Amino acid sequence: MILAEITIGFLSAIIAFIPLQDNSNSFQGIVVAADSVTPDALDRWKKAELNVTLNLSAGTDETNLLAANQIQTAGMEVGYFIEVGRCPELADAHPEWMASLQGHPEWRRLFPEFPVAGKNQVVKNYPWVPVFYREAFDAHCERIRKLLDGKPAAKRIWLNDIQGGPSACGCGHPLCRWIGDYGPVKTGTSLGDTAPAEFVQAIRKLSPGAEVIPVLTTECELEDREHECAGVNCFAGICWKAFSKQLAAIDADSSRIGIACFYREFDRDLPRYGGEGGWIKTAIQSLEVMPPKREGRAVRAEKLIAVLQGWNVDEDQIQSQISMARESGSAGWLLVTTPVSQAWEPRLLDYDPEKIKKFSDNNPATHDHDHNH
Repeated sequence: MILAEITIGFLSAIIAFIPLQDNSNSFQGIVVAADSVTPDALDRWKKAELNVTLNLSAGTDETNLLAANQIQTAGMEVGYFIEVGRCPELADAHPEWMASLQGHPEWRRLFPEFPVAGKNQVVKNYPWVPVFYREAFDAHCERIRKLLDGKPAAKRIWLNDIQGGPSACGCGHPLCRWIGDYGPVKTGTSLGDTAPAEFVQAIRKLSPGAEVIPVLTTECELEDREHECAGVNCFAGICWKAFSKQLAAIDADSSRIGIACFYREFDRDLPRYGGEGGWIKTAIQSLEVMPPKREGRAVRAEKLIAVLQGWNVDEDQIQSQISMARESGSAGWLLVTTPVSQAWEPRLLDYDPEKIKKFSDNNPATHDHDHNH
């Protein structure tokens, strides 16, 4: 069954098959591209009581505006999903703003032919442009302002990937997102652990009537050490500790938080999770279990919305994911039918040591963390 058939027809059958949670506030929604918004699709989604969210990163300004107007005309609330951190547009225009790969060298097992950085060079993580640099933070705000400009007011705005890039510490793990630069070379004005929460606040000011929902990834697990982390002791090190600080700032200021549960995209379709999509329960429940163990505070499942993978999956896998989201105790689920790539690759960047010297002074990311695993 092709994706369009799944999004238009199959979801109605799934939702009817799986009973709604007792909590009447349980969220259920779908993220679609503009070209999926048709009168027939809108009718089906409305009957299924789905919250429809338009992926503004997957269409043109013209097609997005048309689709948003169609959703509104159908008497449905308009939501927007925006990719933040993985941004080829900004990465190409300002490669100096990209996340870097300065820490552990284990990521090189994935790119064995990649050259060693020479003098006045740093390895960047393409195309990831986190909000941990002031310059990138401001550019993302302006980019999102333009995406929202002239479109119907949103009920909700989902901000995906507002942490660091994958393999933040250099281990190669796709879920390692706790920092933009794990090393001495800074090519922008570094911000501290409150940057993601402050970014949510900034976007809220652009659309005061909307609920702005950050979508976060979790960090690694103990069982990941030998394979995904390639022997680096990330789980017991700084990763969860730093993430817990970022999570606490977001939790204090957001009524709901989305958790990216793209289990296949993250290679989390592993037997140890006990069934298709079983990692979704682990991801949701980890935010209550892990932060208190790493100097943070628990975030209960009922505040979290499981953001599910609706691309490169079949009907059974979609159904299983929704079941796992419900079993996790989460506040609901959002099925993303448009591909949300998490791919990354190293790129060498030449820099002028005199020009970047100012960025290493008074760097909150350096002061906040003991850079040891």
